[in-house]
Amino acid sequence: MSTHLGGTSRLTYSLATVPAPLATGRPAHIDIVVSNSGTEAVLCKQILLVLPTGDLAQDLVPAGHRVVATVEPSDQWTTDEIESGVLLTLPQDEMAAFAPGGTPVTVRPATGESVSLTTHGLLLRLKDFKANALAGTALLRIRETVSVDNGQTWETNQLVLPLAKYPPAEALTADVVGDLVLRKDDFNDNPGSAPVTLLTSDQKAVLTWTAPSDATCVVYYGDGQFSEPLSGRDKWEFPVTGLTRDTQFQVRVTLQRSGETITHHLSTAVAVAEPVLPHLTVGALHGEAGTLTVHDAVVAKKNLSVEAEVTVTGNLTVGKDMNVTGAVDATGDITTDAQFLDPKGTPLRGKLA
Repeated sequence: MSTHLGGTSRLTYSLATVPAPLATGRPAHIDIVVSNSGTEAVLCKQILLVLPTGDLAQDLVPAGHRVVATVEPSDQWTTDEIESGVLLTLPQDEMAAFAPGGTPVTVRPATGESVSLTTHGLLLRLKDFKANALAGTALLRIRETVSVDNGQTWETNQLVLPLAKYPPAEALTADVVGDLVLRKDDFNDNPGSAPVTLLTSDQKAVLTWTAPSDATCVVYYGDGQFSEPLSGRDKWEFPVTGLTRDTQFQVRVTLQRSGETITHHLSTAVAVAEPVLPHLTVGALHGEAGTLTVHDAVVAKKNLSVEAEVTVTGNLTVGKDMNVTGAVDATGDITTDAQFLDPKGTPLRGKLA
């Protein structure tokens, strides 16, 4: 038998809600799934579900509120009886008014005969209603009529499923969103377990994060690049390749919950070894012993100090002083508003503008 709060049952019952958890005073949707997780065959004659109705913290449905109830598989089950003089009509779009207090909903096989739940399950949906306005825990009471001896004797079991209601500010942000990590990939382009913080320019990686499967995600990275909207995924992954410079990633995660749009922003960054910088603006440029080679123009608005040779395939422009211990070679113009400081007297090659 499966054990729940306040009782036992031959069948196993679980529930899911949208939003998860429920938000007070907001639209709600509840799914209750039933199956046989035991080792014995179980015949079920009926399942009685009582929804706590009223305006107290321990209630779920506001008094007088209407609820849409459907059941799957619909060709085997129907929700065709409401006590307290309130009927639930068929077919699938039936609706019921739940009177104050606990309103029971009886679920019976459509054929009128008991149905074995040994190999198939039951899904009961309750939707299009609002949770009441007070935070608290509502108790959904279930009573099953079942047999484990092929219908020779019948037993009635009762159990209680607790259902929490939270204020909207807490409930509508409870989805698991986060864990944005860049990981090395394997030979099949699958992300590995170890995060990576430094890539080479030809190395591939996979960006991973956690979000509900009904989310919509957009990945922003680099200089204004972004992905197409991503949706409908159980595993959230985005391949990364061809990075040439240190890159920051931001993922925008959008969720629709009970008529509300919720947006999360996740961010991470990765460094690239030997980055390629198409444009570089610095206050002063200092090079260690060796050679500084630039495959385009160099513009220094103030000082340019290099303890090596300077080779520029474009123009060299210095706004103030240029101090070089080696040779200066520019295929274009050398432009400066100040003097050249070369203590070794090394000739300057290029045209002085």
